[in-house]
Amino acid sequence: MASPTHPTGGNLTAREHPTPKGNPMPLEAGLLEILACPACHAPLKEQDAELICTGQDCGLAYPVRDGIPVLLVDEARRPA
Repeated sequence: MASPTHPTGGNLTAREHPTPKGNPMPLEAGLLEILACPACHAPLKEQDAELICTGQDCGLAYPVRDGIPVLLVDEARRPA
């Protein structure tokens, strides 16, 4: 079986392989340790396809799209 190719030619690496819809790609090891909430600077925890702020008064939920955290306050979901 041939390996998938990159649009610019050549083979895709394991990191570039697309993931099926509905099956979020886990974050790279160690990345979560250095990320913080842009609004309050509290640590984030991974839950489903989101990164949730652990700050008591914040609690924003940031989406993770195609394995990439979108750490924009305007894109975050407010706590219920």
